[in-house]
Amino acid sequence: MAGKGRGIAAFTFNIEALGLSRGSMPETQRGPTPLFPQIEYKPVPLKAGEDEDYMRALKQEMRGRMKDLPFNVKPHAGKGDVERYKEKYTREIKRIEDDNWTPDWNRLPKELKPQKKIIKKKRDTTKNAKISSKDKVEVLNKLDELEKKGDVKSDEEDEAEGGKKEDGEEGEEEEIEAEYDEELEEENDYIASYFEDGDDYGGGSDDNMDEATY
Repeated sequence: MAGKGRGIAAFTFNIEALGLSRGSMPETQRGPTPLFPQIEYKPVPLKAGEDEDYMRALKQEMRGRMKDLPFNVKPHAGKGDVERYKEKYTREIKRIEDDNWTPDWNRLPKELKPQKKIIKKKRDTTKNAKISSKDKVEVLNKLDELEKKGDVKSDEEDEAEGGKKEDGEEGEEEEIEAEYDEELEEENDYIASYFEDGDDYGGGSDDNMDEATY
């Protein structure tokens, strides 16, 4: 039977029918691939000459100047484990250069120019009037007079209130006495009218005693 040999790899179909023979198959690779494999098509060599060298030097100079300008956005460099002595001073120099650099604003729009707001202090319109020693004395004297007048007015008001209270108390006493007198008069009228009726009644009974009784 085909393809059942031990240790020998065999195909189940005929390779020659595909146009392949035993030597046409690539060999298996044993080991890593080369780092720089041979290129089948090589690039065009650079032109050499004074003009080409000048253009390359000019390009490198312009690239360096553009990187050193303050408006160039530098990539954020993460802090390493150990800070170098040189890095501290290079950062300080760059910061000073950025602060001292002023662009030509004639070539840039006005909206990009930073404007500093100047805060002006408001002057006090009210001037502090200077008071002399004489004026101070006059002011103190006027204050003393006003305090004395206020004390006098308060005493007069207290007296007026006291007089009003006394008048009110006297009026209340008079009203109480008048009410008491009216009550006494009413009681006396009731007693007088009662005895008059009694007198009439007794007189009539005495006159009738002379008549015969049955």
